[in-house]
Amino acid sequence: MRTQSHRADSITFPHGFLDFLKVSPGRRHRIGEYELDPKQLETFNQALHALSPEAPALSLDQFAAAGERALARHGDGGMPPFVASRMAALARMETMAADAAWSPSTELIRQIGILVGYRRETNDLIPDDLRVIGLLDDAVLVDVALQLLRHELAEYEDFCRFRKVAAEFAGMRETDTGLTREHWLEAMLQAHSSLDRIDAKPHQRYVPDPRASLFHIT
Repeated sequence: MRTQSHRADSITFPHGFLDFLKVSPGRRHRIGEYELDPKQLETFNQALHALSPEAPALSLDQFAAAGERALARHGDGGMPPFVASRMAALARMETMAADAAWSPSTELIRQIGILVGYRRETNDLIPDDLRVIGLLDDAVLVDVALQLLRHELAEYEDFCRFRKVAAEFAGMRETDTGLTREHWLEAMLQAHSSLDRIDAKPHQRYVPDPRASLFHIT
């Protein structure tokens, strides 16, 4: 949802990394006392293009300008909202990739692997331990992945809600329901079908645990 006021550190779509990294006049290569390295920028841009070949390569000046703004706004040493929200999103994406019930695609696993690989990179553009700005470059990559995966992420959240309700109804743990992405998809299809044909004969769907099926059968 677009907000009334435009903020460079917006944590909502469609504002993303190109808003955060506004182009500004100059050829700055420093954030505070830290000197950005062109070779490390190349490592960043390689990861960026591995995620999205059409994404524009970013410059040292863009990172320097964004980093200086972040330092000016967060003199208390706190993490910028843009960065904090993207790091939380990365953790959620890792959960989705590891959830066997969701059957994550090979492409999704590849993209998240790129993000995790860069997070573990010891020679990344900005050292992670720098206050305020340490995860800025990581957050930009996560933002790109969010743009690419936002539909699947939304579907995964819906699946998690579906599984949680089923578990609560059956009085069991979510991991014990045996519900999968396929069960969720079928439930969604049945729900849409019932809107069109209220008096249609319902389909019965059996899931691995009969207690969960009490919720799932319609």
